[in-house]
Amino acid sequence: MAEQGRFARLLDRVKEWRTEYGPEEAAAYLRERCGGEAGQVIEAAGRLMDQTFVFTDPWDMEPCGEPYTFPEMRWNEAPNGDPEWVYMLNRHDSLQKLLQAWRLTGDEAYAGKLKWYLFHWMEHNPLIPGGETVRTIDTGIRCMNWTMFLLFLLDGGLVSEEETERVLAGMGDQFQYLREAYIGKYTLSNWGLLQTTAMCAAYCWFEEYLPGVGLKEWAWKELETQLELQVGDDGSHWEQSIMYHMEVLNSCMKLWAVCRFAGEEAPGWLRGTVERMSRYVLFAAGPDHRQLAQADSDVTDVRDVLTKAAVLCGSPELKGGGYKALDLDSCWLLGSWGLRVYENLAEGRPAETSLVCGDTGNIYLRSGWEEDAHYTYLHCGPLGSSHGHGDLTQICLYFEGRPFLVDSGRYSYREDEPLRVKFKEAGAHNVCTIDGVSQARAEGSWSYRSYGEAFRNSCREKGPLHFAELAYHGLTEQGRPCLVKRKVAVHDSGFWLIINDICCEGSHRVEERYHLDGSVRAERDAQAEAGAGEVPRWRLLSGDVCLNLWGQQDFSLEPCWVSPRYNCLEKSGRLTGVRSFEDRFTGWTAFAGDGIRVKSVPVQRAGDSREVGEETVTAVEFLLGERESWIILIWNREICRGTKLLVCRGVPVYGRAVALHVRDGELCERLRL
Repeated sequence: MAEQGRFARLLDRVKEWRTEYGPEEAAAYLRERCGGEAGQVIEAAGRLMDQTFVFTDPWDMEPCGEPYTFPEMRWNEAPNGDPEWVYMLNRHDSLQKLLQAWRLTGDEAYAGKLKWYLFHWMEHNPLIPGGETVRTIDTGIRCMNWTMFLLFLLDGGLVSEEETERVLAGMGDQFQYLREAYIGKYTLSNWGLLQTTAMCAAYCWFEEYLPGVGLKEWAWKELETQLELQVGDDGSHWEQSIMYHMEVLNSCMKLWAVCRFAGEEAPGWLRGTVERMSRYVLFAAGPDHRQLAQADSDVTDVRDVLTKAAVLCGSPELKGGGYKALDLDSCWLLGSWGLRVYENLAEGRPAETSLVCGDTGNIYLRSGWEEDAHYTYLHCGPLGSSHGHGDLTQICLYFEGRPFLVDSGRYSYREDEPLRVKFKEAGAHNVCTIDGVSQARAEGSWSYRSYGEAFRNSCREKGPLHFAELAYHGLTEQGRPCLVKRKVAVHDSGFWLIINDICCEGSHRVEERYHLDGSVRAERDAQAEAGAGEVPRWRLLSGDVCLNLWGQQDFSLEPCWVSPRYNCLEKSGRLTGVRSFEDRFTGWTAFAGDGIRVKSVPVQRAGDSREVGEETVTAVEFLLGERESWIILIWNREICRGTKLLVCRGVPVYGRAVALHVRDGELCERLRL
């Protein structure tokens, strides 16, 4: 009996995939349980039948909601003038909707149009280094998609042996092109990983058709090195953009799923990286399940990612951060196997509510895992890749589950867009600038002339209190060194104390900025007056939820733009406080919910009635009601002469940060932070 040919062997493996994946069961689930998403897919597939393109999927790296039609298909033309549009087109992510529409409706015309696109692309796009349609990152993403496309087409009997060989020959040529074009910096870039994961996935299924020149072994070894270098022990990705953290994680999860359905065990280092990166996402997401617009990122719901991760990792905690049931994208990747696993998986929550990432300088704090919880994001760390922004000492916060202080976002990557540079620099973030100049001086879309040197952050937690210190060293426009420190105390009941401490020789002006979410309305309190005051300076309103701003200095409200999504601008406002100083500035600002009053508290040396100045020790009281309050004391300067013991409200205190919990006028507890 003649030996079975490679195409027959491939079809036998696809039959095994069918048994585990269950395409009919998955399609039935999508029709019955994901009706809204399924309808959107069919609508999008209809546009693709007419060669009309829209890029609005959650994890599109450079979305564009404006539809463009090509009566005659052209892969290298950007109808909106943005080269990123060409890159999106040539990744072929959107073409997946044609396969999905075929499975949902049974209409094979959708699959036929997908094949038309594949062969048209191969005929019109030579693999020439520097070509806009064959950049290495886009080639990797495209080939990952082709692997998934072929599995479904083969299962449906919609692609012949000759057509399969043509597609796989084209994929093999692209892999050789990627290997020849590979450069050293890709090892530390999402660009490199999106290439190696595609190679590894394709070799799981089509090794007999692909080049046997060591590409498979090289790709797996390089991928292991990439993940070891790019992802920290805490799961954070070095590039300092949650958007590209997600790209890396999603690609790794696709590879894990491909391995599983091919009957191969995914390496332990791959599985472990997915678990760590997914847990990071769980902590990084706000109470509304959305990632922040950190650096070059969009505000995107992360639940589909955590849903996939929960299935692959078998994690109840990750399911707690995901959807109640599989969404369309997760079901499409994981099939009926994923449906069974997720349905039988318990739902849990981590015991911890905070994540402190030492290497990347990211801190995530929350009062709980409920959707109406308070949430704080702090950042002061290395720049990361070119996707990093000038956000040293950044703070973003949610109050009662709603975003109030936000990152402005990215808006565009175009070199000719002036807002690109503005969104990258410090003025677009919730930080202080000196003399109106950003410590991170952007030079075009992808580089900086200078960037501050961040120190390692510290964060301590005791009971309901969290206390973090962030600092960096930078240079003014005139080349003078400056040290910028921000200390933040956060209480789970819903108040924040921010102390800015800046050292810079000479006469200067500090500008303290806070950017508001587009849904927030700012109103000046009618009773606000100069000084620390007994009334808030501003009331920030999000629907029926109010967060108040208190502080030593007044703030003005200015119009600004925020960009929750690429190519998208929203009108918003930012609060800016300006103070002049000589050599050193120390000042506090507080945010607290309605019903909480805020005021400064005097501090004396033990045995001496004279007050210690606020520039030495800042003491602020948060009155939660008539009977209870918290006094937060922060030491800003070293007391090097005389007694070091201080007294606040008759209570002796000493440390770098201390909290006094008072009830009915009596000290309940004294916490050293």
